[in-house]
Amino acid sequence: MQRRTTKPLMKKIKGNHTQDMPAWKSKFRRSLVLMLSSLSIMLLTSQVTDLNQPMGEYLGQAPPGSTPELFAKDIIPDDLHSAPIFSPDGSVVYYKPLGNNGIMTMKKKNESWTSPVPLFVNDELDNSDDPCLNPSGDMLFFSSYNKEENREYIYYCLRKEAGNCTPEMPAGELNSLDLHWQISVANNGNIYSSSNGNIYRSRFEKGIYSKPVKLGPNINSDYSECTPYVSADESMLIFSRANDGKPDLFVSFRDDAGNWKEAIALGPEINTEHHEMCPSISPDGKYLFFLSSRGGLFSAYWVDAKVLDVRL
Repeated sequence: MQRRTTKPLMKKIKGNHTQDMPAWKSKFRRSLVLMLSSLSIMLLTSQVTDLNQPMGEYLGQAPPGSTPELFAKDIIPDDLHSAPIFSPDGSVVYYKPLGNNGIMTMKKKNESWTSPVPLFVNDELDNSDDPCLNPSGDMLFFSSYNKEENREYIYYCLRKEAGNCTPEMPAGELNSLDLHWQISVANNGNIYSSSNGNIYRSRFEKGIYSKPVKLGPNINSDYSECTPYVSADESMLIFSRANDGKPDLFVSFRDDAGNWKEAIALGPEINTEHHEMCPSISPDGKYLFFLSSRGGLFSAYWVDAKVLDVRL
């Protein structure tokens, strides 16, 4: 008996299946292919973008030693009015470019840092400056220039996981002085600021700031002092002192009686023939940040905080 072959029949079935496919299925297949192709392009583009963003702690910078190093070149501007300030968990950084109208911020998400964006977008506070976090990191203090009154005021806002920073002026007499430039906040809420070449402290008691009081002669000299940074426990104060217009960084420590000792100039690795100002300590206590004009512009530098071990 002759065996029938099924191959022609199979070819016929296949041909009929292709020809008889409904139009909607054909369109769906083409749309699916197009969608998958677009998704692949988007994923590849996002991977390339992520490769261009800084990764890791401190904007991906290698930690410095005892010699100051330029911080985050080509990531943050070379010309600044405030040194970078990091949140306690290291996931947010704030800084103020010299030629910019306001504070800029970057955030770390999945180890990758976002591009910088303005902290404020409204016209009223587009001249925000001198960002400063309290030690716990839940309050951001900053200054803002009032054009009509031709002076700066201190504001603060609560940092929340979601939502914008809503500025408020602290209660009390904190803003009674014509302050200028950097401020610093201790654990107990006391604020250190400068006005007309002297450094002041305003006590925070029962939710109100007292009138700022000028610090003693071991801090305020016949020269000009400004840009103070105080440690969380108020045991150490770093600031700039200008001799003939050229500011250097000095540090002072409290004695057992709570008085500030004579301020000591930091070493020649820190203080050069150029301007050194705006000191701050990283939240983990490992690094000293400051601004220096040694490269021609007011750029951010950082160094191992052990350089502050200069107690008499």
